[in-house]
Amino acid sequence: MLTVHLTLTKEDYNEYYTFVTWDAPGNQRKRSLYFLKNMGTIVLFTTVFYFTGLFDRSSLFAFIVISFILITSVLSITGVRSSIRQQAKKISNDPENCSLFTITAITISETGVSLKDEFTERKFNWPAFIKKQENKEYYFLFYSSLEAIIIPKRIFKSSEQLLFEGFLSRFLSFDADLGHLIIE
Repeated sequence: MLTVHLTLTKEDYNEYYTFVTWDAPGNQRKRSLYFLKNMGTIVLFTTVFYFTGLFDRSSLFAFIVISFILITSVLSITGVRSSIRQQAKKISNDPENCSLFTITAITISETGVSLKDEFTERKFNWPAFIKKQENKEYYFLFYSSLEAIIIPKRIFKSSEQLLFEGFLSRFLSFDADLGHLIIE
């Protein structure tokens, strides 16, 4: 059994929200479609302007139109992640969500994961987890398609992290651990 104490920060939640909605490997198709849609818009507007004869005017006008199209498209493409981060900050700064940021005792054992804070006690048996994802700084143990236990790697000493990873490898189902990465 392993027990660690955690107080999620607003930044932890922001990272989780950004990961789930944009950065996760499963969102690659979503990101690609978004970029293709924006590139298609550039091509469409450029084609429309070309065939309407707007480029036959002065070369300065054509340069201004093309620059405007490119700048707005680049801002749209690069700004999507920033917009997601802004939404995450809005959620984490909402006073009604303050219970997310309380001191929580997390107990990991052969039976599952228990969380206890000043407001709630929750117990998840290992089969409750439908997906595990991780990045350089976090483990995310999903118990629904949108909700997960956020576990920052910084809370573990190296021996505790090895013990935690041992629990994951022994008790987390294959589908939860790796099944979501298999392309059907």
